[in-house]
Amino acid sequence: MLVIGTGGLSHQLGGERAGFINSEFDRAFMDSLTSDPAWATNYSIPEIVERTGSQGVELLMWLAARAALLGDARKVTANYHIPISNTATGLLVLENQPQASLLDYRRAG
Repeated sequence: MLVIGTGGLSHQLGGERAGFINSEFDRAFMDSLTSDPAWATNYSIPEIVERTGSQGVELLMWLAARAALLGDARKVTANYHIPISNTATGLLVLENQPQASLLDYRRAG
């Protein structure tokens, strides 16, 4: 199975906080997708906007992609970059780690 999620990480393109990027939160968020996928669900949308900027809510797309994987996931590779634009960007490749019970079910079937 291949799942691709798109969307930015922390950034705000306009307003008083134009240019805002929270790299510490971004990195913690990316790490959480393998270590604790529910971590980001502890934040409300207004709290996410406060921590990541108004366009940072795009990280919900990352959560949707992670939710499509069953069980645990192993990080294959990751990259985090802040280009000249006011947008933090990342790449995260995860490999699904099926649960033992699912493997046992497939073997029995």
